[in-house]
Amino acid sequence: MSSLQDERSAETRRRLLDATVACLFERGYAGTTTTEIANRAGVSRGAQLYHFPKKDELVVSALEHVFELRLSEMSAAIAERPSGSREHRIAMLIDAMWPMFKGPTFCAWLELVVASRTDPALNDAVRAASVRFGEGFRAGLGALLDWPEDHQDKLLDLIGIVFGQLEALALERVLFAPGEIDPPEFARGLETAKRVSVAMVRQLDESDRSEKRASFGAGE
Repeated sequence: MSSLQDERSAETRRRLLDATVACLFERGYAGTTTTEIANRAGVSRGAQLYHFPKKDELVVSALEHVFELRLSEMSAAIAERPSGSREHRIAMLIDAMWPMFKGPTFCAWLELVVASRTDPALNDAVRAASVRFGEGFRAGLGALLDWPEDHQDKLLDLIGIVFGQLEALALERVLFAPGEIDPPEFARGLETAKRVSVAMVRQLDESDRSEKRASFGAGE
């Protein structure tokens, strides 16, 4: 296959995957059909079947695509790397992440998670992709916060707090219209996530300072 054909093939696949994500967001898993996806992607039914002969193959590939998109969104937020203390950086990151948790990629992921409950093959794919996503985000957040390598367990605790609160808010947010303004309780929920996360980061900083003082005293 020539380079041009490779490019066209990759572009067709990308359009199909993007259309799948959009369809999951707008119509849900039950309303996501291969015919609808092909129409949205602007490709023929034959082209869709050539790249993804079965719906399961398309859905699993779309799942990987969703996680790549989510990780790219997270990476973009992390790449901005706000200055200041760790406490300030984690608070800024939570604010930057919230729009992602009420956007198309989160909703597409949610549709696939719910569908995977009764679909063993899809369940395996969701779990595997979730692990890769978590590893990628952990590495990015660790770099953003200059997190000590010997405290990775605390970093995982921090991620659990951040994601737990944001996902809880996002699940409640799906009950509202996409363009609707967030009710006041969502702002309070975000402040709670920031307050708890900042407290965890502060505890780490204080522990580091104590260890340095002890090490300095021992060296005297």
